[in-house]
Formats: sequence, structure tokens, C-alpha cells
Amino acid sequence: MVIIQPRSLQQRTLIFVLVPTFLLIMGMSIGGYIFVRNILLNQWGETAIAELQRTAHQIDMRMRRPKDLLQLLQNDGNISVNSQVFNYVLEKTEALNGVVAVEIEWPEKDTSTDKPSGRGMSSMMGRDHHYTFNQFKISLPRYDSRLNDRTVSLKSELRNIADIAVGRVEVILSFDDFIDQVITAPWWKSNKAYLIDDSGNILARTLAGEKRHSEYPLTAFGIASALERDTLAAMKINDSGMVFGRGSPPEEVSGFYRLVEAPWTMVIMAPGKKVLQPIIRFKLIYILSIAVCTLLILFFIRRATNRVTGMIKDVTAAAEDLAQGRFGPSLPVTTRDEVGELTRCFNEMTRQLKQRLLLKEAINVAREVQQNLLPHTGYSAQGVIVDGISKYCDETGGDYFDIIRFPEDNKKVGVVVGDVVGHGIGAALLMTTVRALLRCRIVQPGSLNEVINDVNSLLCKDTNRTGNFVTLFYLEINHRKDTLSWVRGGHEPAIVYSPQNHTFSELKGEGVALGVDPGWSFECNELPLPDEEQLILIGSDGVWEVENIDGEQFGKERTRQILAATCDLNPDHILQSIIEKIMEFKGENSQDDDITLSVIKIKPG
Repeated sequence: MVIIQPRSLQQRTLIFVLVPTFLLIMGMSIGGYIFVRNILLNQWGETAIAELQRTAHQIDMRMRRPKDLLQLLQNDGNISVNSQVFNYVLEKTEALNGVVAVEIEWPEKDTSTDKPSGRGMSSMMGRDHHYTFNQFKISLPRYDSRLNDRTVSLKSELRNIADIAVGRVEVILSFDDFIDQVITAPWWKSNKAYLIDDSGNILARTLAGEKRHSEYPLTAFGIASALERDTLAAMKINDSGMVFGRGSPPEEVSGFYRLVEAPWTMVIMAPGKKVLQPIIRFKLIYILSIAVCTLLILFFIRRATNRVTGMIKDVTAAAEDLAQGRFGPSLPVTTRDEVGELTRCFNEMTRQLKQRLLLKEAINVAREVQQNLLPHTGYSAQGVIVDGISKYCDETGGDYFDIIRFPEDNKKVGVVVGDVVGHGIGAALLMTTVRALLRCRIVQPGSLNEVINDVNSLLCKDTNRTGNFVTLFYLEINHRKDTLSWVRGGHEPAIVYSPQNHTFSELKGEGVALGVDPGWSFECNELPLPDEEQLILIGSDGVWEVENIDGEQFGKERTRQILAATCDLNPDHILQSIIEKIMEFKGENSQDDDITLSVIKIKPG
């Protein structure tokens, strides 16, 4: 199967619009031409047969008159006809227009009456006769050189009471006088026309300058062409009809009609082009109109498509420049159609894309700034090793971890993990604010809970209208006091693992998220430093709430198992193992929240 794939809009318009439209118009025109042609042929046939019928009726009427007069002499054999009536009818018959003569042959002796009889009318006077006529028969036309005219005879036998032929009556008619109305008709002169008898002889036909006696002997109809043969065959079946010649349209068509009073049939033949002259003229005009309209359609479509493709090429060139990072001037919108709408949308897209690129650059700067705020190295001193990691789901995130060193007291280190509600630019800004507030306040005098209270109070001034908040877990290891202190501000409890006992515990405590209640008083929890090795994991909820494609969460239990399995490793390798397992668990599923982890390994001194 060949699939047509146009390479340009002009080709697409030509193949899928213009060609189907042109083929549809041509199909409709051909179908309409055939339909109208058939109608014209049928109308011509009906008109020709009607003309033939009208002319045949005139001949039949004239042929009927002598028959009707002679029929007055008919009787049933029981009632005699008076001789005076007989002579009167014969005289009237001879006086009819077109009657050349009336001949009567009487037998010398009537076998039924034993009385002599003869040709003369005087011999009939004073006597009654009982005679009947047989059916009248018409003879073939013959040329009479004495009359310089063609004649035809109506013949009938006279039969007596015993139904014995005793004589005959012959009415000689002028053939040319009878068919004068035929040969003078316009249709006879303008077409090929024939008068044919039952034997297929041509009694009369359209002649050009030939004498009438040249038609004798009579020629046969049906030998000149196939149409004549088909017409002659149709005449033997029907009294009237129409026959088409070969070809489409037919080269010739014919119509015929049979007379009633004579065994003759009138035939008219006309060229197909003459019959179909109106439709042929219409076809030429129609084809010319279609050709002109098609050229005009091609011209206007090409002009329109050139304009459309020109604008589309401008959009394409601008799009290619845009793909290379080159922003040009806005494209002019010159139309209100779909192409104009496309250009307008492209200009709007370019403007917004430029803004978004600028915004992306700003976000990249913000991401770089935020990444620089996170610790780049871990902490290791006096048996304490600390490391952390943040993996954001967007360019910037709201999770926060920090390792706070105290230059004036190298026996103390602080670890903080925070989780700002939401993620993105807004969360990153709030995270930066919390970090700045905490770092500024932590170096000031005061207990750990006082530090967090002050940070919360300051943060609430910024979040009281937005409803934003941040959960926080602050852990401080003090070797000078040998204490482990922490404040939990609405954050997940820290997980504690003892490799020696293979047991887990949690660092819990009361507290709400920062930025919610400025009057909340946080409490500081404190434990002595352990005498055995311990691992402490502080994480955001994005760690355990990671889902795979089946909707199952990673959970804390898997985190504990990884922590126990990697307890011999340094915190940075433990963090890497947890991240790898999380990525493997979620598979193709997207990361919907920031992931932040910090691991503290404490070894007794």
C-alpha cells in the first residue's frame, strides 16, 4: 500500500483538496452529461414518433375515405343493395381527392342468378344485387408513365351469396398525392426518412435531386447500415419505437411508426450529433468553464497557500532561531485566521519563553546559592562523625540540614535538619531565612530551648500571613559536658541504632513546627553521651514517604534495615546506600518531595 506523504503545504493542498475537488466536479459533470444526453435522446424519440404519428394519421384518414364509402355497399347477404345506391357510391369514390380511377370487373354470368352482368353502370340499373367485399389489399406503388405519377391500388373481391368470387373492385390512388404531406414535412426534408412496406421495401425516401422513377425497381431497407437492420428488426416486433446506433453518444438514432390503414411504416433517421447538438454545445461550454474555473482555483489556491506558507516559513525560521537561543523581534500578525492566531501564539510563546529562561537563570542562581549554603564537607572530631545529604525534587528545595561548628568551643557540634512545607522557590527562601535566623541566634548566650524559642518568635513575624511553617530537629553533642541535647520542633524523631545490642530507639520530645505559634515554649531534651558506639539518623518525611509504581511507601522499617546493615561504614557511605536503595525502590516513579538525611556516628573515647 502506497502512502502519500506531501512534503509541503502546497502539495498537501493539491493532493488532498484540489485533485479530489476536480475529480468530483468532473465526475458530476460526466454523470450530468450522460443524464441530460439520455433525456434529450428520449425527448427526440418522443417528438419524432409524435410527428410520425401525426403524419401517419393524415394518410390513414385519406386512405380510410374510399374504404368507408365502399363499405356502404356491404351487406350480410340477405339484404340487397339497390343499383342506384351502388352507382352513387362508386361515383362518390371516383370523385375523392387522390382517386385516379375505380375499376369494377363483373362476370359475364352470375352463377347465383343466371343473369348476365358487365362493367358498365347501365347494366346495373333496375336490378338488385347481393354482393360482399373481401378485406381491401393495398398494392405496391408503381410508376405510371402515362400519368407521370406513382399509383397504388386498393383491391377487393366481390362475392355473391354463395361466397363465390364473381368480380373485383380496384380503386387506383395517386401514391404521391397521398404521401405529399409526408415529403413536404420539415422533418422529412431535414433528416433521412423512409416509407417502408411489410416486406422491407423502400416505398419512398428522402432524395436529393433524384427523379421519382429512379426509385424503381424498389430497393430493400436494412442493407445499408447496422442501424437499418436493427430498426427493421424492431419494426417486426413493435408498431412504434426508437433505436440507437453504435457509439456513445450514438452515431445515428432512428424512430419508426406503423400506419393503421396501410401496411406501411414511416422511419426517420438522424445523426446523433444533430440530436445531441444542445448537449454537445453545453458540454463544450461546460468543459471550457470547468477548465477556466480550475485554472482560477489553482491560481487563487496557489496565491493563498504561498501567502500562508510564507508566514509559516517565517514562524519556522523564528522557531529554529529560538531553538538556537536567538530571540528575534516579534513576527507581524497580518491576518485574523488560524495562521494569524498561530503567529500571535508564537509571539506570546516566545515572550513567555524568554521570561521563563530568565526565570530559569534566576532559579539556577538560587539553586547554586542554596547548594552553597549546605555543608560541603562532613564533621569528624573526638569520636563524632557527621555527614548529611539533600536531594531536591525541583531545582530548589525546602529541606535543610546544617552542621554548626563553634570556633570558641571545639568540643561542641550542632546538627540540624529542617523541612519547610512545600518545595520550590518559596520553600527555599523560607529555608534560607530559618538557616540565617538559627546561625545568628546560636552563637548568642542562652540555652538550646531559648535559642529555638527566639528563632520561632522571629519566624512567626514572617509567616503569620502566609501560613508557612518549618519542622526542625536540632541535635547538639557537647564533649565538655558529655551530654547529648536536642530540641524537636514538630519534626520526625531521630532514629538511634546500637550496633552492640542491635536495638533501635528514638529521640523524641514535645514541640510544634516553627512559624506556627510565636508563644510556644520549646523544651530541651538531654542525655549523657553513650559509653558504646551509636548511630543517629535524622531525616525528613520525604525519605519514608517515597512511593514505587504500585503506590507502596519506602517506610522507616526499610531505612532501619539499611542502617543496621551498613553500621560499620562511615556516615557518607551509609547515606549513599540509603539513597541508592530509595532510587531503586521508586523505579520509574517520580520523586514528589525533597529527601534530606543526616547520620551521626558516635564512638566512645
